[in-house]
Amino acid sequence: MERNVHYHVMDFLRIFAALLVLLNHFATFAWSSASVAEGSDVAFGFLSAFAGLGAVGVEVFFVISGFVIAMSASGEGGASHALHFARMRATRILPALWLSALVSLAARALYGEDFSNLLMDFCRSVTLSPKGPYIDGVVWSLVVEAVFYVLVAASILSRFRLSLYDLAKIIGFSSSVYLLVLSGLHLLPPSTRPEEAISVLSRFPFKLLLLQHGVFFATGMIFFLVRNGDDDRSKMGNHAWKAVLLLLFGSMSTVEIFISIERGYEYKLSAVIIWLICMYAMAAGIKYHEFVKHNLHRHNALVKYIGGISYPIYLNHYSFGMIIVWWLFSLGFPMPIVFVLSILLVLGLSMAVMWLEKRIQNAVRGGFPKSAAKRDQNGGLASPIGNQETARLLGGEQWGRNR
Repeated sequence: MERNVHYHVMDFLRIFAALLVLLNHFATFAWSSASVAEGSDVAFGFLSAFAGLGAVGVEVFFVISGFVIAMSASGEGGASHALHFARMRATRILPALWLSALVSLAARALYGEDFSNLLMDFCRSVTLSPKGPYIDGVVWSLVVEAVFYVLVAASILSRFRLSLYDLAKIIGFSSSVYLLVLSGLHLLPPSTRPEEAISVLSRFPFKLLLLQHGVFFATGMIFFLVRNGDDDRSKMGNHAWKAVLLLLFGSMSTVEIFISIERGYEYKLSAVIIWLICMYAMAAGIKYHEFVKHNLHRHNALVKYIGGISYPIYLNHYSFGMIIVWWLFSLGFPMPIVFVLSILLVLGLSMAVMWLEKRIQNAVRGGFPKSAAKRDQNGGLASPIGNQETARLLGGEQWGRNR
């Protein structure tokens, strides 16, 4: 099994996807208040093409997560390995989340929101509570990721009596059925379309159950199993069937993207094309990993840094970015200056969070056996964005209120 391989293509895809999500949100920020807006109230009208379209970056993250989590979970099972898996996930995800949640808490408190409500949002965020609202609009995606991690940990705990292949099929088929039903409702004529049923099926519990986004995780998992199909056929099934499932779940992934983007068909089609290009790049980068590694060996540290900072950027661009944009406009800066300064401030904050995150992780890992820490370092197996592995953001729902 390829458990200790760092694929450089994942670093490039993560930063690309993170920037898509960032532009998706910046396209909706208001200039007159720390909120989302439309029309003339939007701060950066030139980013209008990214509104909604840029959220496809989250689906890219989910596929990467499915791939790298399957890679990190493969091998021996049992309680000790399940505990190790859970510990490494927590070590990788939580430090940056907690630091970024503190930043969002401070920023929103300074903006003038009620501190008691903010404190409750903060507590729900740092504990990855399945019930929002959260201190930042992106935290819900980490909660969805956590549900996926729990299922994978249960598979490891069972010593793979429920194999990763079986788990991928359960997640993928369940999500496919859900998406077929939802897309069927969308295809009904407007006069007979049950809007209330569509609204119910679009609520947050269906995300928590991995029904809306499960096909993305399953696609990544099957992708890994296809890549390693000759290692254990008795558990993973026939290689050709995996390829069929990869095609099926990949197709259903495009269905989810198409129905979830609430803009014109040109935007829906563009989002699907972007996602397919990313999947092709992922496949090519994995297939020609040695070639890529050889040509980038001089820039290995830089490439890993670029991939690693995508997680803090994801965590800090929404609430903090929204307030920074409002603050800079309130100071009278012109729009181009506000855009450049706000991006630079988000980047600077993300670099600081990443610096602190690494020190916290090193301190935590120092208390565990060196082999465990080494495996996580070499494998690059980490958070939804922060390492080799978030989620359609809540669009107009400011501060991450559940749908």
